[in-house]
Amino acid sequence: GQIIMQSHEEVFFSLLRSGLWGTSPEVPEGFDEWGKVARLAKSQSVLGVVGDRMLNDSNISSRIPAELKARIKTFIMANMMTHGKLNGVLVKVVGELDEAGIRSVLLKGQGLAYYYPKPELRQCGDIDLYVGLEKYGDTYDVLKPLASSIDDRKALEVGKHYDLYIGKIAVEVHRYTDRYPTASLDRIYQEVSLSGLNKGLVPIEFNGVAVNTASDDYNAFYIFSHLFHHFLINGLGMRHLSDWMLFLHSRGEFIDKESLKNILESLDMLEPWQDFGCVLVTYLGMPAEEFPFYESSRGHKAPKIVERILDEGNFGQERGVYKNRGRIYILNKARAMGAHIGRGFGLLSLFPRHSFRQIWHTISNGFAKVWNDAKIRFGR
Repeated sequence: GQIIMQSHEEVFFSLLRSGLWGTSPEVPEGFDEWGKVARLAKSQSVLGVVGDRMLNDSNISSRIPAELKARIKTFIMANMMTHGKLNGVLVKVVGELDEAGIRSVLLKGQGLAYYYPKPELRQCGDIDLYVGLEKYGDTYDVLKPLASSIDDRKALEVGKHYDLYIGKIAVEVHRYTDRYPTASLDRIYQEVSLSGLNKGLVPIEFNGVAVNTASDDYNAFYIFSHLFHHFLINGLGMRHLSDWMLFLHSRGEFIDKESLKNILESLDMLEPWQDFGCVLVTYLGMPAEEFPFYESSRGHKAPKIVERILDEGNFGQERGVYKNRGRIYILNKARAMGAHIGRGFGLLSLFPRHSFRQIWHTISNGFAKVWNDAKIRFGR
């Protein structure tokens, strides 16, 4: 059940593995579709890692048109600058919260870049900080003076986080990390999260300041849970899978496998975990013995998962629903919701239980969300 890959896709994977593992890339003689490789890397949010190999592998770099090289160089330089800014903002925000006696935990993002061979090449996103329910409102008061813009205070009453900007850097402040699609699963998930975000935290140093990240067992699960939900809802990029893989590679020896397995089983996530593990091993070069609970017999879904990821791009950016947005807020929401539901039906063959739960959740939640958003936007 392998997918027939086009040659630029094979070269893309070879370069990505090379950037993540330090192996030497394989490029067929006479290959010249470098523009396609760069475009694919960009849509997968891994142009930093792939572009770096294109520029710095002596056998390859001489074969790439100068104009494309210049564009990649510009992209990488900009990404490195954003990294510096993100780390600066992160340290500032965490410092202010510490001073106010609020403990925050960094989720995903910069905390995962740390595990890359060259952290500054990981494409930057925003800063996600978990503060929990109790300190959620206090955090707003502490950060408001720093923010160039911050959500309306009413946004505190809805959703899992509110947004603020410090300069051009987006910060999301979370009271919980995610919601699961049924009440019983959500209850278990929130318990697991509370424990993983309060005990056994792993500090990482940024610019000389220690920033907390989640405990290793929880983080291994959370990174996967987050990317799997994106896969079910709007699509994900190879950056998500690279993040997860390098985390497992770097922190594997510290993960309590029994605790992790309990989490996966109690949330009905063991099978998808193994399905995506086969993607890491087959396409991204992870040694099978490093992947917890690796099950080669579950590899039959990997090609379909990969095909979908390559088609849709990171967060589904290659899908029409995101490309042609109109001006009317409610219509955009309705179209996006329709697209999510349609997409969910398309995934029933791959992940029947999970997709079905997600479709139902999207429908029930979608209406509530639009109503809440409308209240915030248009006043009460």
